[in-house]
Amino acid sequence: MAFYSPELLYKKMNDVQETFGALSQSSQFMVSLNLSRSSTAGTLNKYLTDCGLFGEARGTSETYDFLCSDATLPGSAFSVAEESGSRQGILERFPIQRIYSDFDLSFYVDKEYNTIRLFEEWMNWIDPLYTGTSVYEGDEDGQVGYEDGSNFYRFRYPNDYKTKVTILKFERGFIEKPNDVNSKLLRQPLLKYDFIDAFPMNITALPLSYDNTDITRISINFSYSRYTVSKQNVY
Repeated sequence: MAFYSPELLYKKMNDVQETFGALSQSSQFMVSLNLSRSSTAGTLNKYLTDCGLFGEARGTSETYDFLCSDATLPGSAFSVAEESGSRQGILERFPIQRIYSDFDLSFYVDKEYNTIRLFEEWMNWIDPLYTGTSVYEGDEDGQVGYEDGSNFYRFRYPNDYKTKVTILKFERGFIEKPNDVNSKLLRQPLLKYDFIDAFPMNITALPLSYDNTDITRISINFSYSRYTVSKQNVY
């Protein structure tokens, strides 16, 4: 059985810290929805612009991205097939499909309720509401006048509503000295997750209560086709 003296244990801990650096903190991250103000007809960005969700801002990077309070980096797994007994009774497994789990984002809700409307309208764009003679094309006041029970929905094509969502993971103080090219703080890496063909699949229930007052948050469950992970060094 191995025995570590206090001096040896201290040395090994220092060696690990020198090799891998400080430990990562969960509170340092940034989310980019990559939606922007647009005048191109028939696009999600134009629809959200008509809903008054960008105002004078150019996109979500100036309005909603910084309101993200919680994010979940997803995992992935292989779906496997089993071959039993073909080779002297050995049970073999082979991966046949890679499965990507959904990811969740939570956002603080502003006093104009635009954070709620952003995702509600995104889902309205995915599944627009028809009256028989017209379709809801987005409005600053929302779906006013579409309360008739005979109204119906019709889904759009996936390419019309899917987009890329990005989550950046970094550590505290990595841009504290932007003018010092020799600063080690500028050499801290960024871990970048790009979620391809992402779209909101579920808006979780938003509880309201008189019992305890807290900041209102909305949580969104996203689906996507796949994700890529890249490491970027900042200089």
